[in-house]
Amino acid sequence: MNAMENELNQYIKIMARSILMVIVGLFMLGPAASAHSIQFEINKQAPVVSVHAFFSETSPLAGSSVNIYAPGEDQPYQTGQTDKRGVFAFVPSVPGDWVLEIDDGQGHMHKANISIDEKFIKGDNPGGESQEDEAEESGAEPVMGEETVSSAGIPLFYKVIFGLALIFGITGIYYGMRAKQSATKNE
Repeated sequence: MNAMENELNQYIKIMARSILMVIVGLFMLGPAASAHSIQFEINKQAPVVSVHAFFSETSPLAGSSVNIYAPGEDQPYQTGQTDKRGVFAFVPSVPGDWVLEIDDGQGHMHKANISIDEKFIKGDNPGGESQEDEAEESGAEPVMGEETVSSAGIPLFYKVIFGLALIFGITGIYYGMRAKQSATKNE
């Protein structure tokens, strides 16, 4: 039984060191890994919706393929590429949830929904005045709204942590069962 305890203690020490090294590595590499998840800034200024796609503030998604789908449509409403700043713009023709697909051609692909309401299409605001009239009175540009959307789903950093935790958990269960079987044989 003493040999079994020594083997189990040795295994626990090895696993503890491995887990500690992985955690330290993830904290060091985490920001770099999450910097390559696609993020969006969506700016709605009637009648144009512009999308700024980037990996990080200093790394735009330049030259990436873009498809825009109108609500309920299977064929693209508009296709194109982002400019060197990672910007793409379109003019929606109907209200609803528009779908933006972006692909940099290097394995980074993302979809986002952009909600467009009837007021945006008409260029009206809730007060009934047109945006142009209101803009002339205030001296400001007409703005329907602005929203920032980061990449959908779970960030890559957390996916990596979850995957490694799953691997270590399964490995721990396997070696725990193996140690239990070995202990049963020695008795």
